[in-house]
Amino acid sequence: MDDILIKIFLALVLGGALGLERQYHDKPAGFATNCLICLGAMLFTVLSEFMSLQGGDPGRIAAQVVTGVGFIGAGSILRDGNKISGLTTAAGVWLVAAIGMAVGYGQYFWASLCAAAILVVQLGVRKTLTLMEFVKRYDTFYLTCEPNWQVVNKIIKQIEAQNVTILKSEVSKQDNRFHVSLVATFTGHDFQNITRELLEMPEVYSLFK
Repeated sequence: MDDILIKIFLALVLGGALGLERQYHDKPAGFATNCLICLGAMLFTVLSEFMSLQGGDPGRIAAQVVTGVGFIGAGSILRDGNKISGLTTAAGVWLVAAIGMAVGYGQYFWASLCAAAILVVQLGVRKTLTLMEFVKRYDTFYLTCEPNWQVVNKIIKQIEAQNVTILKSEVSKQDNRFHVSLVATFTGHDFQNITRELLEMPEVYSLFK
């Protein structure tokens, strides 16, 4: 009885800690979701061990946990145009289930170590990305504007005025609009300035990367 209480407590603590990080950064699958996934994976693992004592296959239920969590993770992945979001959340859900299974098998040290490692990566990556905002890198941004070549030239000059080097440009016409894609080297701060200035132009309809 004491053993199952320890597993329930540890599953809630580890799943909750990872969920709090996601919820604090306003991401899907927050505190309650991660607690439930970790606790559910732990319980299924304990049941699979109980089945082995009754002569059943100990890996059958545990294997289905991985498949089931895959469906939950897939539901958090969204695509919006050229941008895909939710991959980190899906990977986090998958890892929380793995931690729950480790707790279910009594591997408390490994479960705690992996949970700590995930928190370090999540928090460390965010700080690294903040620093990357000041480093120039290759990227592509897309915009739609009036179907006028003078407008396109004006946009390019406006961008180059921000000390941004344009490496490649492509223009296509669709729905009576020019769709422009530009490959350039710029920092995150540069992109903010470009976005602010270009969207003030009445000839520019949208801008994203």
